[in-house]
Amino acid sequence: MSATALRWSAVPLGMLAFALRLAATLWWEPFTWRFNWFVSLLLWLAAMIVTVGVPFGIFALLSRGYRRPAEFALGKRGFTAPLSPIGAGSQAILLLFLAGGLVVTERVPNSDSMRLAEFNNGWFASLIIASVLAAGAVTIVLTRRQQLLLDAEGLTIRRWWRGRRLKWDELAPGGPLPPAKKSQGSLQLNRKQPPHSTHYVPAEMIGIAFVDIDPTYLAAAIRRYVENPQDRAAIGTAEELSRLAVAQ
Repeated sequence: MSATALRWSAVPLGMLAFALRLAATLWWEPFTWRFNWFVSLLLWLAAMIVTVGVPFGIFALLSRGYRRPAEFALGKRGFTAPLSPIGAGSQAILLLFLAGGLVVTERVPNSDSMRLAEFNNGWFASLIIASVLAAGAVTIVLTRRQQLLLDAEGLTIRRWWRGRRLKWDELAPGGPLPPAKKSQGSLQLNRKQPPHSTHYVPAEMIGIAFVDIDPTYLAAAIRRYVENPQDRAAIGTAEELSRLAVAQ
């Protein structure tokens, strides 16, 4: 499956997650009231497993045949790699699942059933919540957000809440090692121990699933620039990108 098709598959799967999560509140939750608290809890947990597992399970099956490109993109400042369709799709499905859980509901008076909230414009609040999260999900699908940037000075790892900037000279030679197996979730960037320091310097991680680039290619490229300072100035040029491909 292509990257574009994989990204867009997250939209109907996210809508499915939204519908299943809302159905769990409106119809399954009242059913659990018939039992004692322990059985009710088990039934509710089972419903959550289904509402999460079905859309994410289908997306995982669709993702199995996707192969990440073994090449950086040329950016204005250097080599870049965008958010992968697997990462983007997972985030979009999760947002729509959360939207289903945030719809404002209420118990029907004198009844063992649930409905969309009718008090204080509850339906309007539900519409706003669902619309905002749905817009966020579609934005994630449409936008090829930059996840990694390699330039002459170092490496930038972009994340939702913050970015991490590492200079080439901060990184220890010999790494990161390529993934030992497909299930490996991250590349480990070991940093040099500062002179005369006895404090442990924690490693930095790059989440493989969230970067649209072959992890073996990425690991080799980072090792190249850590161990060969003379090559760093050429980062961001088409010639260096070609040399990097030949060096793999």
